Amino acid sequence: MDWLNQYAWIGALLFARLGAVLMLAPGWGEQVAPPTMRLGVAVLVTATMAPALAANAPPLPADITGAIPMIITEIIIGLILGLGARLMMSALQVAGATVGIASGLGFAQQVDPIASQPAAIFSGFFSMMGVVLLMSAGLHRVMIEAAADSYAIFPPGALPPIGDASTFVVDAVSSSFRLGIQIAAPVLIFSLVFNVALGLVSRLIPQVQIFMTAMPLSVMLGLAVTALGLGGGMMVWLQEMDRQMHIFTVR
Repeated sequence: MDWLNQYAWIGALLFARLGAVLMLAPGWGEQVAPPTMRLGVAVLVTATMAPALAANAPPLPADITGAIPMIITEIIIGLILGLGARLMMSALQVAGATVGIASGLGFAQQVDPIASQPAAIFSGFFSMMGVVLLMSAGLHRVMIEAAADSYAIFPPGALPPIGDASTFVVDAVSSSFRLGIQIAAPVLIFSLVFNVALGLVSRLIPQVQIFMTAMPLSVMLGLAVTALGLGGGMMVWLQEMDRQMHIFTVR
């Protein structure tokens, strides 16, 4: 019975961190994924990694008051790991909202299947494309590797450095906003040039109905510029996502 209790304790300790990571990790933790599937994946990953990670697990505490702080600590570490990758997904929503405003489609909204809430039409498109790219590039497996390698940096039951954790989150937030603006940069430049040109035309030829022709041109040209610059912008985002996921990978 002591062996069984120790094995259950190790499984609970590993599941707390790995389950928290998979709850927020891009690809695994999407709201459109059935909860039973996400729970099953977390249990399978825990069972697969338990033999290799059990040696680093602390012994079973004498009472439950000593076990609860360790479980909470593991959940916090898992949330920090998953949050860093999840914040990179918000870069696509920033890019989508910026592209929508710059191209004249800012008020066109649909339900974003990734965020599970109404969002700009470009935000939903970029988010779905991001998930497809993650799966195609195999970064959803890298997230599991990073969660497993994090045990070499943060042993089970040990509190993470608060300063390093806050620096990591702040860096992820700033990187996500910067990436969103970089992805939308071609459309922003086009919008600036286009609106300056419209202002000059309206001043030089007041008879032209500028507002009747500006909106269709802005939408069509904005879509064309978005299509031309989307490939490069998504590749930059994918590289940054790969770097963010490899921060805790020791291999």
